[in-house]
Amino acid sequence: MLISATHGEFGLELARRYKPQVILLDIHLPGMDGYEVLEALKTDPITRDIPVIALTADAMPIDIDRGLQAGFIQYLTKPVKMDVLHEAIERFCSHRLHRI
Repeated sequence: MLISATHGEFGLELARRYKPQVILLDIHLPGMDGYEVLEALKTDPITRDIPVIALTADAMPIDIDRGLQAGFIQYLTKPVKMDVLHEAIERFCSHRLHRI
């Protein structure tokens, strides 16, 4: 099941309510940016163990390094290759299923 949010605050609310297996997070969001959302997810006991994948147009090496240092489990750039996205979702969803 896919659940989407148009801004960070609503995404945090949905993450707390539904506890998804994986979160795809854009860096450029209205209101809170993706880094602020990631920090909020990582500091909340309800959401801190959810893997978060960055999905963004920021594709310079410095952007990728910053994202990974911030705690994104993977950093995918737009335009996204669907096979890469599918593989990432499958890997992190199946990883969490085995931990439960």
